[in-house]
Order: sequence, then structure tokens, then C-alpha cells
Amino acid sequence: MGSVFRPKVTRPLPAGATIVTRGGQQWAEWRDAAGKLKRARTAGPKASRLGIIVEVATFTAKFRDGSGMIRKVATGCRTRDAAKQVLADLEARSEKVRAGMLSPREAEAAEHLSTSIEEHIGEYLKVLANSRGKGAHPNVSKTHVDNVHRGLGDIIKACGFKMLRDLDRQKVLDWASESLRRPDETITKKDGTVRIRKAPGPRTINAKLIALTAFGNWLVDSGRLIENPFDRLKKLDESDDVRRRRRAMTAVELGRLLQIARLRPLAEHGRSTVRSPGRSRASKSRATWQKSPLTVDTIAEAAARGRSVVQPERAEHLELQGWERALTYELLLTTGMRKGELASLTVANVDLNADAPAVTLRGVHAKNGKRSTIPLRLDVAGHVRGWLADRRQRLAARGKMLAADDRLVQIPSGLIRILDRDLAAAGIAKADERGRRLDVHAMRTTFNTQLAVAGVDPRTAMAAMRVSSLDLVLKTYADEKHLDVTKAVNSLPATPPMLEAVGSITAAEVGKPVVPIVVPTSGNGGALEGSAGPRSPAGKKSARAKKPTISRDFHVIPAKEEKRAKGLEPSTSS
Repeated sequence: MGSVFRPKVTRPLPAGATIVTRGGQQWAEWRDAAGKLKRARTAGPKASRLGIIVEVATFTAKFRDGSGMIRKVATGCRTRDAAKQVLADLEARSEKVRAGMLSPREAEAAEHLSTSIEEHIGEYLKVLANSRGKGAHPNVSKTHVDNVHRGLGDIIKACGFKMLRDLDRQKVLDWASESLRRPDETITKKDGTVRIRKAPGPRTINAKLIALTAFGNWLVDSGRLIENPFDRLKKLDESDDVRRRRRAMTAVELGRLLQIARLRPLAEHGRSTVRSPGRSRASKSRATWQKSPLTVDTIAEAAARGRSVVQPERAEHLELQGWERALTYELLLTTGMRKGELASLTVANVDLNADAPAVTLRGVHAKNGKRSTIPLRLDVAGHVRGWLADRRQRLAARGKMLAADDRLVQIPSGLIRILDRDLAAAGIAKADERGRRLDVHAMRTTFNTQLAVAGVDPRTAMAAMRVSSLDLVLKTYADEKHLDVTKAVNSLPATPPMLEAVGSITAAEVGKPVVPIVVPTSGNGGALEGSAGPRSPAGKKSARAKKPTISRDFHVIPAKEEKRAKGLEPSTSS
């Protein structure tokens, strides 16, 4: 027979409490905030610290489960009658397990049906945060855990799930459909500015569905559910709703971008001033003039002017900044590395003395978690060699050395804004006529597209891009605008000359190579006598022949009456 009780726990000794001895036992006495006298037994001499023993506010049920083990389960009830009702349910479930009406797993899962789903999500996120990441990553990233938490919270709130028993597959499917049809939302801020909040796209919805499916799998693995109600949720089609389409840069644009990146930090200080159009203020007013924009044609002159107006130490710093920025772009464009991967490279990761210069990307810094050796073009390797030699020389002048764990290049946090200014100065459009845009990650698209233009086979491009899916090489990171489709079509072999019409060949044309117009009949394995079979002598016509027959073994495809040919191909319709 089970029982219910309030378990006792040890609490710290209240402030201002005094220890008294009554009946051979020590008690702590104190007054609460209302001035009421309180008394509780102390923890005793065996306790690790001095404290008081108090009863918790809720009852715990003690019973023997279906396997005969004595268990204690918190009921969450503050009254004894309610706790006894929970105990009766637990004992009834144990009886069903002993009678074989329920399996132990079903009985265990039934205990979680009435608990808050927020509690289960919290425990799942703890397990997820402590789980090992992909490849060499020791843990799952905090960003991924936060995204999962946000996605689960959105679905749980929208579907109104409170406990595990409320989980419903159809409600989730309805939520996905409604989210896809939701219009954009206009938000007006306190300062009066208006912002458009885009409705979630298929990719965002799919990410939340994947998180929900993984959560359901964990509920099953931890014995909280018998089966996952969200198993095999159908994903939405993402092909027609790509929110951020990137384009590739041409070879001409690459040269202009690297030139601008190298000179712009210094050229910003040498920009000439021009009069602002449409200004009617006094001639000495700041509003009457502005700095002229930098262009490919004027940046060299502006850089020279900037070198003359700033201090020598400052000019040297700006020149190094431009050199490092151009090298950063060049490495991104010629290796396909992501920004974070390049930022993780140190001097020790660079091998320029090998026959094939390369950099080594550690698995903990790679997106796929795998260690990779990324080859460098010989000219790019020369640029890296010059960059490191210059750094060593400058440090040696100050009595320092270039450490092996020093970063190869420093990636600024505002690289995307810096790139936007470089693109504007280089005269390169941020977005093209298709709406495809350029950003830092678009350099990876440029790398893959240039591989395709060079005729590199897709499998080799997959290895260079370090991806596991061929679709990423052929679709996601490919800009078809740069592919010469016309040249590809013209490279196809020439087609043979077509036969104009059946029965229109003259005697002089017999023997010329033409497209066969006959179909072998079933059961005939002999060779063809000619492209159209043996012909009747010239000038002789058969009055009884209604259909042009060339041979008993082969039938000419009729010119007027269309019938299905029954030859070597099996019938697919009746």
C-alpha cells in the first residue's frame, strides 16, 4: 500500500536565529518579517553545515511500481487528498503493468503526459548544449541552441501546446500552412519610422519543423513518449523562395575590387573637395562643399594626395591596412573559404615551402568539422609570402618576432560594410538586374562559378568547395549567367541530314546516307539492307498497293495514318 508525505529538506539557518535545546534536541528560533516566532529543528551535528530541517510545500507519493521497485514520485499537490488521488492513479497504472495490460515503457511515458512542455524543452536544450558538435567541434554552437529554442517556442506558442498530451501533428501542419500564407507585417516604431517585417519563408519554417522533429525523437529516446508525433514531417519546397540570392563577379570586376581595396584606406584622406549642388548658404559654410567620390580612375591620385597630407606613421598604417584587405579578398576569392574559416588561420597553418603551397584548416574551425588542406595558387602564395616577410621585418625592427599563433590576416567586424564601400568605389553594382547581390559570402559563389567556367568537373569542385552535396555546387553556389551556354550548345556534334519525305527519293539519291525511317518488326534479328530497304524498279508501280511497302520485314512509318509501331519497344498503352 502506497503513501503520501511531505519530504524534509535542509535549509540555511535564517538570519538572526538562535539555537535552543528542548527535550534533548536542538532547535532554531527566529522571527519572520511579520514578527511571528518561527521554530525548526536543526540539521544536527552530522550535517556538513548548520541549518534547519523543514518540510516542502508539496506531497510526494511512495508506491511499488509494476516491476516491484519502490519509487518516490513528486505529485506537485499541496493538499493530502489531491496527492492521494495521484497516488491512486500511479498504483492503478502499476497494476496494469503487472497484469500485462501496459508495458513498462508505456507506463513510464504516461507519467510525463501531464508535465509542462516547457520543462521538457528546458531539459532538451541542456542535453543539446552538452552534446558533441559536427566533426571536431567539441559542442554544438550556442547560436544553434538559441535558434532551436526560438523555433520550438514559436511552434509551441502558436499551436497552444501546454503539456505533452497536447502535442498534435495536424496542428503543426496547419501552422506551417498558415505561416506560409501570412503577409508581410508593417511595424511603426516610436520615432515614426516604418519597417516591414517579412513573413517567414519556407526555409525558416522548415528549420523549425526540423527542430521539432528532433525534439520529438529526444522525447522518445528519453522514455517520455512512445512514438514521435512529428516523425517524417513533409518539408516545404524552398526552391522558389530563396531570400538571399548571390551573384558571382567577373574577372574584370575582381581586378577592380582588389585595386580599390589596396588603395582606398589611404585614398580616403586624399579625396578632393567639390561644391555641393543646389546650396544657397554662405560660401564659407560647411554645407556648400563635400568630398568627391572615389572611382577607379581617381583612386591612385587620391592615394598619392592622402600619403602627403597624413603623418608618415599614419600613412604606413593605412598602406598596410589596404594591403591586408586586398589579400583578404584575394584569399576568399581563390580558396572558397568562409569568412570565419579565414579568420581562424594562423601563421602556423600556412605551408609555403611545399611543392604545392597550401593552408591547413583545423576541424574545429571548419563548418563541416573536418580538417582540410586547401591549396593556394602560386601567385597567391607569393603574395602571402611577401605579406609575412614584411610583417617579420617590421616586427624585427621593434625587437619582436612573428609568433606561430598570430593570425594570418585580421578580419574586421564590419567587413560587409567595408566591402560595400569598396564595391561602390570600384563601380561594381551591389545587385544586378536579376536581384542577385554581392556580399562577403558571394566570394564563395564567385570561386565556385570560376571553377565551372574553367571546365572543372563537379566532383573536383565539390572537393574544392568542401561540400557534401552536388546540388550546392551546381545550384546554390553557381551563377549561370557566367556560363557560356551558347558555346556549349555549339560544341554538340552535327546532326545527319534529314530525309525530306517518304517516297520522294530519286534513283540518284539511293545509297546516300539518310536517317533510317523503318522500324524492325518483332522477331526479326536480321540486318538492314539499306536505310529504306530494297526499292521497286524505276517506272513500275503496283496498282493494288495502297500503302508504301518497302520490305516484308520492315514497315515504313506512314505519312498520313498514324498507328502505334509494335516493334522492339514494349507497349505502354492500349
